[in-house]
Amino acid sequence: MVMTGQRAQSILVIEDDEDTAEMVCTLLETAGYEAASVGNGGVALDEIAMMSPDLVLLDIHLPDMNGLEILKKVRSHSFLPMIVMSGFERDRDRVVALEAGADDFMSKPFSPDELVARVKALLRRVDWMPKPETQLTVRKLELNLPRRQATINGKRLSLTPIEYNILLTLMRHAGKVITHDDLLQAVWGDSYRGDYSVLRVNVSRLRQKLEENPRRPAYIVTVPGRGYWMPIGR
Repeated sequence: MVMTGQRAQSILVIEDDEDTAEMVCTLLETAGYEAASVGNGGVALDEIAMMSPDLVLLDIHLPDMNGLEILKKVRSHSFLPMIVMSGFERDRDRVVALEAGADDFMSKPFSPDELVARVKALLRRVDWMPKPETQLTVRKLELNLPRRQATINGKRLSLTPIEYNILLTLMRHAGKVITHDDLLQAVWGDSYRGDYSVLRVNVSRLRQKLEENPRRPAYIVTVPGRGYWMPIGR
């Protein structure tokens, strides 16, 4: 049995094909893991929240939602290791999955030995990795990542998910200029590249909540023609 502390490591298989799901679960259990499977995205998200698995194997093509939607939802609040599986071998699918936050990608059909080997390798890397960040601090501004909460001078800010993600991106790159397109891609994805109006509107709203004087911002500073930056000290 593969153990984490005093318990067996658990893996959730998100796969709508029952034969494939059963085969994968059997492989994993034979290798010493606990395995469970679900066949649609809605149930999968609930199971991830309740089960807190050590790793997820995720099929892209599910009956109720695209697997990449699940991946993005999970990645918005968790570093849970995830391997995406797809019946297509297109390079674009692999790139999109990895850019969306997948830790690895496997094309179907796959070798049983390779599947188990990749699961072991990913879990081994996670065990050796430093603990993920839980808090970011820039001067009097603090971001609690597990709770997705921001405070300034000890006062909690009421942020929309978009505003939170803008703040998260700027704080992670504090002291550096983030271009308009890089910020758009980090928060909205490729489809909004070049749409600076949606960025300006949301930055303006965020400044109203964050800055003492939104017209003379101290935390989100405009760099004309380039983007924004968050000074580390002022």
